[in-house]
Amino acid sequence: MNKIKKIWNENKVLFVLGIILLICVIIIGVIAIKSFYSSCDDAYCNRRVDEVRSSIPTDIKETLTSNENVTKVSVLVKNAIIYVSATFKNEVKMDDAKKVMNDIIPLFTEQELLTYDLDLTIKTEDTEKGYIIKGARNTNGNGNIIWSNYNQSTDKESSEKE
Repeated sequence: MNKIKKIWNENKVLFVLGIILLICVIIIGVIAIKSFYSSCDDAYCNRRVDEVRSSIPTDIKETLTSNENVTKVSVLVKNAIIYVSATFKNEVKMDDAKKVMNDIIPLFTEQELLTYDLDLTIKTEDTEKGYIIKGARNTNGNGNIIWSNYNQSTDKESSEKE
């Protein structure tokens, strides 16, 4: 017993640091396990994608095709992402096309906006002289559509000049 008291008295700081280290390792392990392992079976476990209206694709198509500058629209709903692709006439400016695509946001209910991500593609009939641009609206974002700065047509022109 005296040997244990002697070891304890000589190494109190090391024992306390060892206990603190053990507690930290346990806490880090618990956090790591919770972060990397989820109880969800798929990537959309917190979203109820099957409870959303089935008329969304037709509403989007009707809204976009009612604009005389839109020539073709395709809508695909896959899991919790709605893919919308719209082809515009060649003379339509990119900013005007973006405004037309913003018209589909009011078609969704608040619950649908919290459930679905939007993946938007805008292009002109003649993609060689026109533009192709992508946009997205995330459920975690502020609700606005974020448009990419990448325009495939201007990228082709700049690579041809070099």
